Amino acid sequence: MKEQQFNHIVEELNQHKGVEEVFLINSEGEVMFKSSTINPLTNKEGKAILKAWKEKESSLTYQNFRYAILKNDDIQLAAKNISGGKGNIAGSITKEGDSYLLLHTSQDTDIILLEWSIFVNKLAWSY
Repeated sequence: MKEQQFNHIVEELNQHKGVEEVFLINSEGEVMFKSSTINPLTNKEGKAILKAWKEKESSLTYQNFRYAILKNDDIQLAAKNISGGKGNIAGSITKEGDSYLLLHTSQDTDIILLEWSIFVNKLAWSY
């Protein structure tokens, strides 16, 4: 995915309440693009999230908070921070299969987590 495509996806996602950050990581978990520098995803975190996703672990860690993985297959990811109110993480592999689009939302959002996961997947495969 090119940066222009990523930026277009970010624009579409930002039309909805609760979007915090959007990231694109490569198959090694390294950050390629990010929508914000407020809470940037580090390469170390990207690798850990990708490992949790690919190895079908029960949780992942982002910004030192634990997120329970509720949906985890080869194409999509959906994880929720249950105890700290730190929101959700939704993800999808891109149609090229060489990168992963990740979205962090706040708790206060107008879309439920599994819908976010489907929406992220739709966008990741549209560009």
